[in-house]
Amino acid sequence: HWRSIGLDLTAAVNISAKLVTATRFNADVRTLLARDHVPIDRLIFEVTESATLADPQAAVAALVALRDLGIGISMDDYGTGQSTLTYLRTLPLSELKIDRSFVQHAHVNHKDGVMVRSTIDLAHDLGLKVVAEGIEDADCLAFLRAAGCDMAQGYHISRPIPAAALVELLGRDRALAA
Repeated sequence: HWRSIGLDLTAAVNISAKLVTATRFNADVRTLLARDHVPIDRLIFEVTESATLADPQAAVAALVALRDLGIGISMDDYGTGQSTLTYLRTLPLSELKIDRSFVQHAHVNHKDGVMVRSTIDLAHDLGLKVVAEGIEDADCLAFLRAAGCDMAQGYHISRPIPAAALVELLGRDRALAA
């Protein structure tokens, strides 16, 4: 629907730890994508590091299969887990979402700022897009833009809204859609 009205949006869906390795999940995803004609290149599945802890090999295999379908894979809440760098090396990621606990004070806390800038640079060097979570003011957003962050989300940009309100918001402010 969004493409038909000139909006080229990506949908991000949180995937639980159980779903990542569930036997039928990949087949069910294929069926739904075919049935609903979802443009695969506009779909991202978000997983947390904990989603891969129980059976890392099975999780990597399942995520590779999803990526091979053309679905983007995003590491959500990056920086809050214990094996973050290992996951960056082993998971078939297309995107990294930096956790709000690092982002929200990055523009005023030197250590947080260094960590966020370094994470953005690392992700870009690995060929990943970067999303920053928890943007609550204009100064934080300006810091992230200067640091080269690709996308941002948080209350400063918009609180959660229904789809119809999103279309209206993006119609007014095309910069948000970019």
